[in-house]
Amino acid sequence: MSTQLRVAVISDIHGNLGALRAVLADIDARGRFDHVIVAGDHCLNGPDPDATLDLAMERGSVLLKGNTDRDIVEEGASDPEIGDKKRASIAWTREQLGTERIAVLDRLQFDTPVVAPDDTELLVVHANPLNLDDHIFPDMEDDQLEQLVGNAQASVLVFGHLHIPNHRSFRSLQLFNIASVGLPRDGDRRAVWGSFEWSTQEGWTGTIHRTAYDVADTVLRILESGMPHTERRIRDVVRATYD
Repeated sequence: MSTQLRVAVISDIHGNLGALRAVLADIDARGRFDHVIVAGDHCLNGPDPDATLDLAMERGSVLLKGNTDRDIVEEGASDPEIGDKKRASIAWTREQLGTERIAVLDRLQFDTPVVAPDDTELLVVHANPLNLDDHIFPDMEDDQLEQLVGNAQASVLVFGHLHIPNHRSFRSLQLFNIASVGLPRDGDRRAVWGSFEWSTQEGWTGTIHRTAYDVADTVLRILESGMPHTERRIRDVVRATYD
């Protein structure tokens, strides 16, 4: 029986190719991983949606669908509060991606389990095990958390969607938010990702990593790309907050 299993999980790249390249280099520097899972929101709101998706497909073992991937495919039809800014961002991103890449986004799966030799499971989703939209907040009350994760048959749940990395326990379940590669929102500009290991001695363990990348270069790419609402996109990258 194998004595070790290593999984890297990245999420919420949002078309930030420079951040993705930096994270992949960090992953490579830490040795061989059995799986590299990319947990959704690959393209929207960044200057390089096409190249980002291509690289994610090249390097990822599995790509999952995020809410913005769905929105690109559906042109925002599932968002009842969609505004003009998001419509413009979706339209521009669709132009960059082309029909074949949009079809790839449409076919992405919702979740993926990684089962260890002892049959314990690490489950990766975009937002939560039920849907693509509801956030798992770091300070969420137990009764609310129960509604989203109570039926998860896993030892570890890994997710993104809310761009505030954190780790907490809920009953016997370990929860790791490993977002975001391209748009962190906790005030730290560095890209976020997670590494997870299973061993016969310790079972599943996880670590949230921060990886520095050239933020100024991403700002320049935003200005050069022709994407809409550049001031807002630059602010999001530089301030790294939801404010």
